[in-house]
Amino acid sequence: MIKTNYFRPKLVLFLKGILFCLFIYLFVSRAEKIHFSEIQFENFWAFSGCFLLTPVNWFFEWLKWKLIVEKIDEENNPSNFIAFASGAISSFLTPSLSGNFLGRMLYYDKSKRWKIIVFSTIANFSQFLVAVVFGFLALSLLGNSSLFQVNIFFVLILFILLTFLYFFGELIFAQIPINQIQLVSNLINKGPSRLLFLVISLLRYVVFVSQYVLALNVFGIELAFEVVNVIPIVFLFITLTPSLFFGKIIVRESIAVAIFGLMGYATLPVILASFTTWFFNLFLTAMISLFIVKKSS
Repeated sequence: MIKTNYFRPKLVLFLKGILFCLFIYLFVSRAEKIHFSEIQFENFWAFSGCFLLTPVNWFFEWLKWKLIVEKIDEENNPSNFIAFASGAISSFLTPSLSGNFLGRMLYYDKSKRWKIIVFSTIANFSQFLVAVVFGFLALSLLGNSSLFQVNIFFVLILFILLTFLYFFGELIFAQIPINQIQLVSNLINKGPSRLLFLVISLLRYVVFVSQYVLALNVFGIELAFEVVNVIPIVFLFITLTPSLFFGKIIVRESIAVAIFGLMGYATLPVILASFTTWFFNLFLTAMISLFIVKKSS
C-alpha cells in the first residue's frame, strides 16, 4: 500500500508530462509552417471588445475576494485592494492560479493567513469546476465528428461528483481524525457562500469565452457554433495541463493550436488569439498590479 501511494503521484505527474510534451510537439510541428507576414488584423471593434472585457474579468475575481475578506473580518482593511493586486502577480508567477493566495495573505495577520488559503482554494475550485464541466459538455456536443468521444452520461456523473465534492467535501474531511483537517472542515462550513462563488465563476467563464471568440474574430475566424464549442475544450485541457509559470504561456498556445488544428482551423489566427487573451488577462494585469503594489510600498 505504501509503495502504491508513493508511485501514484509520480504516475499522474508522468502522464501530465506526456500530455504537455504532446501539445508542445503539435504546436512546434504546426508553428514551423507559419508565415507571419500573413498576419491580418481584421476587426478593430472585436479587439476593443476583447480588451474592454479584461477589467470585467478581474471585477468578478474581485467580488470573490470581497467575499473572502468579509469572512475573515477584514472588509474595511485599506490593504484589501493592494493584497488583491499582489495576488494577481503571484498567480502569474506561480505554476497555476491557485498561487493567488501567496500574494494576498502577506498583508494580513498570521492568524488569518490559513483562512485566506482555505477560502481562496475554494474560490479557485469553483472556477475549476466550471471549466471542467463545460469542457466535457462541449466534448460531448461535438458528437460523431469529434476525435474525442465523450458520452453525455459521463458528463452528468462528473458534474454530480464534482458538485458534491465542492458543496459537501467538508463532510468527508470531517471523518478524518486529524485536528488540522477538522479545523479546515469547520472553517469551510463558516466560509463564504459556495453557491455565490460558483455563480461568479460562471459569469467570469462567460467573459473568458467571449474574449476568446472576439480575439479569434480579430484575426479572421468567424463566429460559429463550432468555434464557440471548441473554446471550452481548449480551456479544459489548459486547466488540466501543468505549467511552470507566466500564466501557462506557450502551453496555452500549444493546446489551442493542437485542438483547433484537429478541427481544421488555421494555426496563425489561433496562436494570435490565444496570445492576445493571455496578454490582456494575465500579463497586462500582472504589470498593472506590479505598478500598484510598488506605488503603495
